[in-house]
Amino acid sequence: MTAVKGDRIRAVWETELERLELEVISVERLIRGLDAAPLEPWAPPAVLGAMPVDLAARAQDLLARQRTAAKSLTSALEAAQKQVAYAGRVIDITGRTPSEPIYFDLEA
Repeated sequence: MTAVKGDRIRAVWETELERLELEVISVERLIRGLDAAPLEPWAPPAVLGAMPVDLAARAQDLLARQRTAAKSLTSALEAAQKQVAYAGRVIDITGRTPSEPIYFDLEA
């Protein structure tokens, strides 16, 4: 493989890892209740060559962060679903919905 081609392959893979890392950061921010950038679906780069071996550790760390973020996001969604279900039961039992907001979100 020529040095130029190897440099191009490396640059493409580094760019893709950075993009994936930004997506993980966005999800991590969302889980913490902070603003998060919209996510776009990821597709492997159209590059003729495998990821350079020395980037594998970074990719593995990123994969671990993605898995942790996915578990946290799943837990947060489950908690939200429980809250919605609880609110529905309260409305069913009392027969009414609150006429005023129950809380005030200063960050909204």
